[in-house]
Amino acid sequence: MIIGSFNIRGGGSSIKRKRIRSIINKGRADFFLIQETKLEEISVSLARSFWGNDDFGFSFSASVGSAGGLISLWRNSEVGVLASFRGEGYLGSKMAWKGGTFYIVNVYYPCSLALKRLLWSRLLVLKNTFNDGEWIFGGDFNAVKNRSERVGRSFRSGNGEWKLFSDFIDDSGLIDVPCRGKKYSWYSGDGKSKSRIDIFLVTHNNIQSWGIVGQLIGNRDVSDHCPIWLLSDKEDWGPKTFTFNNEWFSEKNFLSFVEEEWKGLNGSGRGDFFLKEKLRLIKDRLRWWNRNILGRWIWRWMRELEF
Repeated sequence: MIIGSFNIRGGGSSIKRKRIRSIINKGRADFFLIQETKLEEISVSLARSFWGNDDFGFSFSASVGSAGGLISLWRNSEVGVLASFRGEGYLGSKMAWKGGTFYIVNVYYPCSLALKRLLWSRLLVLKNTFNDGEWIFGGDFNAVKNRSERVGRSFRSGNGEWKLFSDFIDDSGLIDVPCRGKKYSWYSGDGKSKSRIDIFLVTHNNIQSWGIVGQLIGNRDVSDHCPIWLLSDKEDWGPKTFTFNNEWFSEKNFLSFVEEEWKGLNGSGRGDFFLKEKLRLIKDRLRWWNRNILGRWIWRWMRELEF
């Protein structure tokens, strides 16, 4: 399943909705979370203008005046939504997919630390109360979990917010899987301030069963936020086998290549998951390296056989 999320900073313009529709369709989304619609009412035709065809369902939470507003959209032919639920700062969907039950929660809250702490506590209660499925939280949390995820704004005024958000993630048991590509999802107009406040948090079982390999931060477009995508390997739902070739040790640069590549793999997330992710990535590097040395081996063997 392909899931995306985007804080659009207002969805009243038809031109803007057309561009958002293009982003959703280009990403081939099965489920898409939108924050800050700034719309007090969303009709079927308005929801369709975000999605682009009739194969969709949706739920929404109205804005308060011109503040906030959430909409979740999904492909009816791919997922079966059993129920929707909402509260201040979140919009949730309970869905059935490939024999499993999943809760996907669309999250947005403004800058008040007190209100964000209240939201985080409500999300924890929800997850702990309904344990008949796997959970995904996604959206604009308006918070970062460590100092490296924000540039250009002082943490002094944050009153320890980053630590509280990090504690919330730990308490939830969910995982912030590593990012691919860009590091930041929000940029100020002058580009001097940036932060990673748009994220997905997922259960470990989802990572295993869906083959989740990371989060992709897209390009800035019609908002000061970037769309984000939860990436999964749709072709293979289990661990990939990997054959080690003993001939690699005959290459004098093999061990130094592995050591340098391993040290160059950086990221964040829970330790056990990130170790697994590094092992997966080093396999990709070895495959690339193998293709490059294969030609040299063939040339060597041809010379030995006097071709």
